[in-house]
Amino acid sequence: VEGQAAEGKSYLRCIAESATAAGARLSGIKVKPRTGYVARCRFRVEKGGAHFTFGILNRDGSFFVCRDMYACTREDWDESVLPFRTEDQTEITMYVGRRYGATAILFDTVELVEDDTVKIGDVSPSPNPFPQPTEAEQARGFIVSAQHWLRLVYPTCYPTRDEVVSRLECRLAPGEYEPVTFALTSLRHLKQIQVKVAGDLKGQEGRTIPAGNVSIGIVRTITRWLTNGAPLKPGQRFERRPLLIFPNQEFDVPEKETHELWITVGAAPDQAPGLYQGEIVIAVEGKTDCSLPLVVKVLPIKLAEAEPTYGMYYRHTHQPPDFQTEEFFRRCMADMKAHGMNSMSVYAKLERKKPDGTYEMEVDRDSHRYSLTRQMRILGEAGLLSPTHPQLLLACDETGTFFGEDKLVAAVDALRRERGWPELLFYLVDEPGSAAQIAAAKRLNDMVHRVPGVRTTTAIGEPGELADYYDVWIVSTSVPRIAETAALARTKGKDLWAYNCQWNGSEPANDRYYCGYHTWTAALRGNWQWCYTEGYKGSSRLSDEIELKLPYYEDPWYVNYVLPTSEANIATLGWEGRREGIDDYRYLQTLRDAVAEAEKSESREAQQLAGEARKFLQDVETRTRLPYQRQSATNAGQNYGFTMHPGLKPQDYDQIRDTAADFIIRLTQRPTL
Repeated sequence: VEGQAAEGKSYLRCIAESATAAGARLSGIKVKPRTGYVARCRFRVEKGGAHFTFGILNRDGSFFVCRDMYACTREDWDESVLPFRTEDQTEITMYVGRRYGATAILFDTVELVEDDTVKIGDVSPSPNPFPQPTEAEQARGFIVSAQHWLRLVYPTCYPTRDEVVSRLECRLAPGEYEPVTFALTSLRHLKQIQVKVAGDLKGQEGRTIPAGNVSIGIVRTITRWLTNGAPLKPGQRFERRPLLIFPNQEFDVPEKETHELWITVGAAPDQAPGLYQGEIVIAVEGKTDCSLPLVVKVLPIKLAEAEPTYGMYYRHTHQPPDFQTEEFFRRCMADMKAHGMNSMSVYAKLERKKPDGTYEMEVDRDSHRYSLTRQMRILGEAGLLSPTHPQLLLACDETGTFFGEDKLVAAVDALRRERGWPELLFYLVDEPGSAAQIAAAKRLNDMVHRVPGVRTTTAIGEPGELADYYDVWIVSTSVPRIAETAALARTKGKDLWAYNCQWNGSEPANDRYYCGYHTWTAALRGNWQWCYTEGYKGSSRLSDEIELKLPYYEDPWYVNYVLPTSEANIATLGWEGRREGIDDYRYLQTLRDAVAEAEKSESREAQQLAGEARKFLQDVETRTRLPYQRQSATNAGQNYGFTMHPGLKPQDYDQIRDTAADFIIRLTQRPTL
């Protein structure tokens, strides 16, 4: 096709009349055996989303190796890179094509370059050489290093001597959880390793942080294939990516590998300020080889409850059958509350099909396992109902039209007022994009708005022609001009929320930034994520393989944040990052409120300190504002390779929070003048 090519004048447009696969092949390419090559192509999705394959075929037409990805519409061209080694191949065929869907895939500038530096097998990052151990480390068989929890610690990541530690430290406010991590790097194959907390953490005057408030987790990797024999078969290159934090248990570490340990310290809401100290004990094959002092500083401050509405999309009917129970539902709600959520997506059927084929309202269907009333009762018991935080109401009615009549909306709103529930935002037409969806969204919004005071919302990408219809805009994190969208929302009197549906808890820095500084600088009133967990079932034992479905290549984990097991819900790194981002927001919010209070004082000293703190807040907003950057067109690129704010390093997050905490203490603990 002529025009708008990545390079030159023309490109290949790949589409078929049906949803079957379609592609193009370039055959008869001579290659050297047992040699490394890199294949590249430029690609673009014409409209919507599509699943495509870029690969190398054997002489019999089967796939030798490929990259198999899902991509979304973007105006400019992206690149797919495929490194591989030829093994005994002397002639290959290059393939570009679409696996399924009616959307066209555009390809251009396909090339093949010899590069014998290409490695196969495990290509997990290994940025440092293996360290030279001390005699003590050699004797016990491992090196202990401090690794910031925002960094991804692969088994192949080795510490520098500067990172070796003799004690662990963290600080937190009463009622807060705080992670502190460290890593063991083995000098030989270590077996039956046990890591424990040696009793309560002790402070002054007999005060303690109970040992039960200090949990230890073991970070586990998943295998992520980087080249793949399509469709959905393991390929030649892979990485062992850290992702899940398993419950504390005995484990082994192979020779010259690194294993990350994750400690979460929790301070009770009434925990007395001060220093507390305990020990983390490390034993190998029953012999205690190392103990690390754990020093925790509890700050003399009270953090404000977060103003934004934080929640996770969660569909109870899309869990494995064993987990479609009230016990599991309650477990998930408790976990969400413990991680800072203050709202929920309520999927509830509001209509019942009668024997004659018509429908009737069934708003108060308490006998149903997932009725609106039963879910709201459980949410209240879990502490997820707040008068200041709306709930998302997604009515999974059997008509497929969301709401048949405005009297149903009125009945739901009347029940809400009677029971004293928070506002229910009527969620209409998820991500409307097609002409039919936009027309349905307009019609349903008009119908719902016939009931006074009832508001509507949906995940909307950019508001576009629906800007005047929805009351709460839940815009995508991929919106490139969030400041302009926020200004438009203010002009039209709309609440601005945000969501993401392409992450999976594999990049904790993204989740921390998104929930904290991005929500702060963009003045978001709500922050949501798809999704808490859906369709997966795992084992809580480290010795068991995690059987994860492959919705498509390069993404064995897809968009989940928690792995459910029969014993516990196992968090991803990003799930913990989400809680820390909310706490970042709470520190800034608490400081802002303290500044406002100090500015009322007649004390010149208080006003001067308030001025310094306000300047700090302004500097933080400038420093942490979302930078524009080009995002990958593929889901895999956004899950695993995209950093929302690449300029912020782990130490920057710590420095901002520490400075905010110090200002709060100085402003709130100053003597009355």
